[in-house]
Amino acid sequence: MRFFRKKPTFAAKFFIVFTPLIRFTLLILCTIVGIISALSGWNYLIIIAALLSVSLLWGYYNVGTVYLALHKLRKGKYEESEQILDLTRKPEKLNKTRRAYYYYIKAYVARERDDFEMSKQFFHLALEQGLKTEHDQAIALLALADISVIQGDKEKARAYLGRMRGLKVQPQLMPQIRQMQEYLGEIFV
Repeated sequence: MRFFRKKPTFAAKFFIVFTPLIRFTLLILCTIVGIISALSGWNYLIIIAALLSVSLLWGYYNVGTVYLALHKLRKGKYEESEQILDLTRKPEKLNKTRRAYYYYIKAYVARERDDFEMSKQFFHLALEQGLKTEHDQAIALLALADISVIQGDKEKARAYLGRMRGLKVQPQLMPQIRQMQEYLGEIFV
């Protein structure tokens, strides 16, 4: 089941190029530029190099590789997504939204491997941490409903569908929602 947005957001496009290797390479370059600037007396260049260094470090600890992994996930490249996500060594240091998407990606990768229990745990963590868009929340709830159906628990599946009421979803998700509703005999408007 694929129901991801087609186009990544501006932030995703911006952070896609910053893998940890690129971040640290740029950080070393900024340090070298700062040292040369200090020796040459170019104070404005020292300030620019320092600000760039701080933003690179902030991005590493606050954003990690979540945007790049999410981009790969939305293209259906689950293994690449997992490899990139594993470059984030301390997900507990990510900000709350990024941590939610970290768990969201982990849940999808586990689901693709048919590890439904782990997938459920990660989807619950993602929902608890606060997925940013209602569409992503609906995708997580629909995936949880699907897992519940696979495991033979229609009541839980109905409960997950019930939690989807009122969420704004993109049109490409509606066929999957209707299919699940028909299977469970539930009709929500």
